[in-house]
Amino acid sequence: MANYCLDSNVVSDILRGEHEVMLHFETAKKNNDELFIPSIVYYEIVRGLKAAGKIRKLMAFQFLYDTAKLLYLDRDDLTTIKKAVNIYIHLHKGQMIEDNDIYIAAISMVNDCTLVTANTRHFGRVEGLNFVNWRDS
Repeated sequence: MANYCLDSNVVSDILRGEHEVMLHFETAKKNNDELFIPSIVYYEIVRGLKAAGKIRKLMAFQFLYDTAKLLYLDRDDLTTIKKAVNIYIHLHKGQMIEDNDIYIAAISMVNDCTLVTANTRHFGRVEGLNFVNWRDS
C-alpha cells in the first residue's frame, strides 16, 4: 500500500479524465493506496474552478475530495512549516520554485507520501522528495 499526494496538475487531469492518469488513479484505488490532497492544492483547484464558473467540475472535484483525504500545511505543530523553510533555503542556493510548490513538497515529505505530479523537472529540484508522473506509462 502506498501513500500519494496529488498535485494540482494531476487533479486537473483526473477531472478531465486523462486516460493514462485515470488508469493509475483507478489502480491506486484498487490497491487501497491512500490518496491525499494537500490543502494548498485544494485551494488552487477550488479557486480556479470557482473563478471560471465551472460548477460541474467543482462537483466532480468534490467527489474526488471525498475519495481522498486533505492534508494541512500546519497540522498541529510546525513540522511541515519547518520542512518548507529547509526546502526554501536549499533551493535558494540554486533554482527556486513557487512557494505553493514548496508547501506541497513539504506536506508530501512530512506525511511520507509520494507526490504525483506532471511537473517532475520542477519538483526534481527538491532534495529527498519522492515523486511520480502518472502521465507516463
